[in-house]
Amino acid sequence: MSKSGIPSQGDHNPEDPEEHFVWALRSMPMFAGVGAVTHPGILRGWSKHLWECGFAHRDYLSGLADADGTIPVSRLPEQAIRFQPAFRGPQHGYNNAATWVATDTPEPQPVRIPNIRELTIQEQHALLYQFQELGMVPADPAGPATGELHDERAQT
Repeated sequence: MSKSGIPSQGDHNPEDPEEHFVWALRSMPMFAGVGAVTHPGILRGWSKHLWECGFAHRDYLSGLADADGTIPVSRLPEQAIRFQPAFRGPQHGYNNAATWVATDTPEPQPVRIPNIRELTIQEQHALLYQFQELGMVPADPAGPATGELHDERAQT
């Protein structure tokens, strides 16, 4: 292992998901060819993530092959996680409601927005009250609007 705490391709443990890819993730090229400096703990987490997605490096796969180069599918690493797009909020890559979940995690139920025309007046008022409490809808004024009429012609 190097002084950086990141094993090289030659001395990593390909059986350890946290080391399987860690050597390949160090100094990833960024702008103008400069390598990204990333904490070894983050690299180990990314390596494990790729392993759980079902990826494996060629060197590891060649070790699974029999004499004629055949690899039984049953010996390949299985995908353990899948990407779950955001089930609420904006549908873009910056919505943190998107996440990685176990492959057997059921899809979330879609969020249903009620049609307020189909609600009773009491249900509509309950929703209105909640919006007012959140400050999204201003509350009604405390009383009727009052004012005075100032007519300068009447003062003479």
